Amino acid sequence: MVMDITSQALEMAFRTALLLTGTMKTAEAAVMQGIGACEDLSPRGLLIEAVRFAVRRRTKSSDSPYEVECLPAELRRLCLLRLLPRHCFVLRILMSLSPEVCTELLEISVAEFEDALYAALIELPLICSPKA
Repeated sequence: MVMDITSQALEMAFRTALLLTGTMKTAEAAVMQGIGACEDLSPRGLLIEAVRFAVRRRTKSSDSPYEVECLPAELRRLCLLRLLPRHCFVLRILMSLSPEVCTELLEISVAEFEDALYAALIELPLICSPKA
C-alpha cells in the first residue's frame, strides 16, 4: 500500500513538473530535487517540492520543442499557453492548490496570479489542438 501511494505521488509530481517545464529531463530533475528536499516524503510534500524546483526553472528556450507526447492531447494543449498563465492554471485548477500556495510557489502577487489565471481560462478554449 505504501509503495502504491508513493508511486502515485511520484507520477503526480512528475506530470505536474512536466506540465510546468515542458521537458521530461527538467521534470525528472525537479522530482529528484523534490525528493531530496522533502523532510517527510508525503505525497503533498513531494508535489510541493517538485513544483518549487520546476517553477525555478521556468525559463524555457523557445527554439526547443516541448516533450509532452506522453500526456493526453487535452493536457498537451496547455503548453500552448504563455508560461505564467499555464503555471497558474496547472497549480490552481489541475492541482487544486490554494491561491496562497500558488502565489508563494510562483513568487508573484495575488493580483498577478489572478490576472494570469484569468488569462489562461480565457485563452485555453481558443487554442486549437496541436497537430498529431
